[in-house]
Amino acid sequence: MRLSIYMLILLFASAFNTICAQSVPHLKTLRQKLAENKADTVKADLLLELGRYYLNKPGELTSDMDSAFLFNKQARQLSTTLKYTAGISQSMVLESQVYREKGDNIKAKKLTQHALQYAQKYHLLKQTADSWLALSDFYGIENDELAERIKLTEMAIPLYERAGYKKEQADSLKSLGDYYHLQADNAKALKLLEQSLNIYTSIRYKEIQGVYDLLGYLNARTGNDVLALKYGLLAVKTAGQVKDTTMQLCTIYNRLAITYNGLKKADEAYYYYQKALGVAQRYKAVDAIQQIKFNQIILMMGIHKPGQSLKELTEVVTKYPPNQNTRLKITSLSLFAKIYMDMKQLPKAKRFVDSLLYYYTDFGKEFGYAPFVNEPIIRYYFLSGQLAGAYPYLKTNDSLARLRHNLTTIAANELMWSKVDSVSGKLTGALQHYQQYKKVSDSLKNIDQKKQISTLQYQFDIDNKNRDILVLKQNGLLQKNRINREMAIRNIVLGGLVILMIFLGLVYSRYNVKKRSNILLTQKQNEINNQNQVLVKLLNEKEWLLKEIHHRVKNNLQIVISLLNTQSAYLENEDALQAIKNSQHRMHAMSLIHQKLYQSDNVGTIDMSVYIHELVEYLSESFNRDKNVVMNINVIPVKLAVSQAVPLGLILNEAISNAIKYAFKETGKGSIDIKLQPLQNEKYLLCIADNGRGLPDGFDPYNISSLGMSLMLGLCQQLDGEFFLENSSGLRVCVTFKAMEFNNLGAEIS
Repeated sequence: MRLSIYMLILLFASAFNTICAQSVPHLKTLRQKLAENKADTVKADLLLELGRYYLNKPGELTSDMDSAFLFNKQARQLSTTLKYTAGISQSMVLESQVYREKGDNIKAKKLTQHALQYAQKYHLLKQTADSWLALSDFYGIENDELAERIKLTEMAIPLYERAGYKKEQADSLKSLGDYYHLQADNAKALKLLEQSLNIYTSIRYKEIQGVYDLLGYLNARTGNDVLALKYGLLAVKTAGQVKDTTMQLCTIYNRLAITYNGLKKADEAYYYYQKALGVAQRYKAVDAIQQIKFNQIILMMGIHKPGQSLKELTEVVTKYPPNQNTRLKITSLSLFAKIYMDMKQLPKAKRFVDSLLYYYTDFGKEFGYAPFVNEPIIRYYFLSGQLAGAYPYLKTNDSLARLRHNLTTIAANELMWSKVDSVSGKLTGALQHYQQYKKVSDSLKNIDQKKQISTLQYQFDIDNKNRDILVLKQNGLLQKNRINREMAIRNIVLGGLVILMIFLGLVYSRYNVKKRSNILLTQKQNEINNQNQVLVKLLNEKEWLLKEIHHRVKNNLQIVISLLNTQSAYLENEDALQAIKNSQHRMHAMSLIHQKLYQSDNVGTIDMSVYIHELVEYLSESFNRDKNVVMNINVIPVKLAVSQAVPLGLILNEAISNAIKYAFKETGKGSIDIKLQPLQNEKYLLCIADNGRGLPDGFDPYNISSLGMSLMLGLCQQLDGEFFLENSSGLRVCVTFKAMEFNNLGAEIS
């Protein structure tokens, strides 16, 4: 009975191996390194590492997959820019893994194959190996799929070795050992895991608790309890040293508990089951919780507590129904059947045995399921007197166990076979099977092993005590430092209280002085506030008066424009009429400025962008009625004082008027570009350019009697600016000037 229960736990633990969660690098550290690196291959590698962080992050959040995809995309773009083939290859693999995590296995597999071809094309050994491993992930861990997974992993290992990537080589050997143990080839699995451990040790890699865990588990399966306990304890010790808190710790505790159960140390087994359960509950890993609970129930069954076992099992399947997991479902049926048989309630046990008979066709001959299915059936037939029915299942169990050299299963089966033969009257067969049972069980448990196990446990306890003593010493030092610190704080506080009392006396004295000062300051502040109100009132009145002045100036200019317009009706001389029109345009340019001033909240500045658009529109309407001349305006938003806006407006008026009147006489159409752009040192450039006929040869702007040209030169001097003409593909009139500083009322500041 004891052997069969231990064998059941060992087989159950093989399904537990997939719970181990991968540790992920610290996000803050990765982001800090990323910020410190420029756009090089190191940055590409960091982006890939961030992508893997979000891919391997616990949970299944869509946002994590989106982040992984985004960082991978950035890594791909940077690697392509740098022609970093290794980075491109890694990003291909990572992209395939993201799609696989999202559930799109077809696209993911195509991307992985493409990554493999790319790595092989550029002879990238490590990346080719990475692609083989990524491809192996598309295969399961049973039958033909497991064989394909093994084949692909074996292709990756020599590539890592040739490329000098020892850690990756050791990782792959560890995975391969795990796969061979699933194939029940324990001897090969142990050999591969020992190779992996040797490589890890040679490179001083510390996080080898997973290898120790697998070595302990496999030695337990092959009956070597000494090595099983040794490696199990090393796994716990190493996990503590590297501060492993992942789900891998859950696996380590669970398997060590299994080893202790096999050694009939129920207290130690229960202790580590509870520790494993704590980790699983922290990660809310439901399958792991179920499996550990089932293992605890098997432990209670082994120490003959069927009533408590039944209660616990009922609670587990009620809280965590194993409907979605076939292995867990078969396990629960098997446990119910065995417990009821322990309680000698065969009618209740039969219901569960019948369910196991239903599953026998599909799972009874698979080693991973066989003990859960076959053993309860054999025992039920034995207890119910249906001895002939037990033999087929005894033979199946025996052949599977011998095929895989599993001594624990062989011993349990031989003992049961001996009992069935004995009751059936086959005494010779019963004796032979019992002798086989003794032979196998004695090889599993011998005196030397017990001594070695005791030594291992003693050494582990000593290590724990030494560690506890060290912790106590450290705690003592910390406590001493804390006491010294508290005494120092007390002295500081007492000294501070004395200083505080002196300070409070000074503060009170200063308070009386300050109170008198505040009364005087309040009186002065009230006087200042009253004066400020008067000044604000005067300022508002001044602004209003300025607006009124600008309004009246604008009206007066409009009256003069109207008078000139009336006067032009009585003139017949074309030159006189033209002179009046020019004067009207100039006055309109000035009138428009004063109109903008009294309409604006700021009476001292002109928004040149709005002003120039309106002035150009007015001149275009006055001269270009057929719209044959196109006006292109490119003016930045800038505010100028009145003293600069008026000359600029008049220069614009002269230059645009001359361009419309004289530049396009032959063609009658063209374009004029008006630009006001900033230069360096707070200077601005005003240009009026046309694509007309330009100036005649020999034209000298500084030696001509033209009023318009003279006016522009004089206005430019008023601006303290520079005036120049450029006669190329038309005429370009430009003025550079420096903007004057002004106060809120538009007054210039010297």
